[in-house]
Amino acid sequence: MYYEEKFIDGKLMFRTIPEGDWHINNRAFAKVANKVLALTEDERVEVFSCFCNHCGSTDTQCQCWNDE
Repeated sequence: MYYEEKFIDGKLMFRTIPEGDWHINNRAFAKVANKVLALTEDERVEVFSCFCNHCGSTDTQCQCWNDE
């Protein structure tokens, strides 16, 4: 099964055949990705600094955050 996603004109689009038409992706993931894409670089850094770089956790007890 073929599936491809790509940002086109600031929106996450998808197609299901290699030469097929692009369609707007309306999944929740795509909506969030579109919002993140609209942020400035500084805003994205601020948002992603709330999450662990390794596992994505917001738990400050995450072992990835342990600097030992």
